[in-house]
Amino acid sequence: MNLILSYDLDGVIADTDNGLLNLLHQNARTNGNLGAKHYLLQYYARRRIVLDPRSLTGPMDTYHIVTGRIPSAHKVTKDWVERWLGYDARINLHLAGTAEIEALFEAGDPMEASRVLALSKMRILKFIKADVHFDNNPTIVEFLREKGLTAVLVGGGLL
Repeated sequence: MNLILSYDLDGVIADTDNGLLNLLHQNARTNGNLGAKHYLLQYYARRRIVLDPRSLTGPMDTYHIVTGRIPSAHKVTKDWVERWLGYDARINLHLAGTAEIEALFEAGDPMEASRVLALSKMRILKFIKADVHFDNNPTIVEFLREKGLTAVLVGGGLL
């Protein structure tokens, strides 16, 4: 049996410092200047791999990356995935983050942002017919499980 595996990026594949990331997001939103946004993109560009999805993927399995990164980070995300995981991983990269989700985070409502992101991820997971999804956001994992999808909590975050 061939499996289709799906992985979140930040906190699962890439190391993440949520405190620093939140401060960078807040600074970029508050100041809205290119310098602040530059540092946020540098943060994303300099993440290291903590879990290589290929290490959990059998020879007949396929894997996808389903990330909630915000639209302003989509280009750096594509570049990072291709650099560290190769072109095939870039082809199977799905960007679930939307302007609506970013606006909810900006408005200070991370729980609602996580719920909307969970719905966006669920649509993608159903489209790619994922057998298992790995995520570090408990809100997303709980939502996916409630919808009948197999989701594994990796590490666990605060949401």
